[in-house]
Amino acid sequence: MKNLGVLMVLLVSASLSSAAPAEVDLHDYWDQRCSYCHGHSSEFARRFLRVDQGRLRGVHRRDDLDVFLRNHYLTEQLVAPVRAMLMAQLTTKPLFGEKCAGCHGTAAAFVRQSLGVVNGVLVGTASGIKVVDYLASHGRLESHDVPIIVDTLRRVRDEVTSPGK
Repeated sequence: MKNLGVLMVLLVSASLSSAAPAEVDLHDYWDQRCSYCHGHSSEFARRFLRVDQGRLRGVHRRDDLDVFLRNHYLTEQLVAPVRAMLMAQLTTKPLFGEKCAGCHGTAAAFVRQSLGVVNGVLVGTASGIKVVDYLASHGRLESHDVPIIVDTLRRVRDEVTSPGK
């Protein structure tokens, strides 16, 4: 029976490590594997990472962040997508956290539960209303904040969903 448990762990690990990046919810992966030590991915990015000459650099691994990521339980297929996610979080104004999270929780949870894409446009799944139109009169957002929030939600949706979802 003990061997069956070990076999199950190995099979699950193999399936995760062989998964293509688009098949993995990057935020869930971070939450399950990284957040215990490193907290929320955006807080980690803003606290410990910097962009230097267009490259993401860490406080501890200034020269090769990819080696650090590989040594911290990321499969080869996930290094580039997680690096891109962290770069986006670092370089995007944290408006969702500041203006939306109080009611909607994390962007990833909100996107999974409430948003979809129809004909390439981000919409509310319950209402079918375009997010950009809805935000024009929601949450007391400034008009210049709406595109930032929409871009953030679209990016997060791409990070949490598989093709076809």
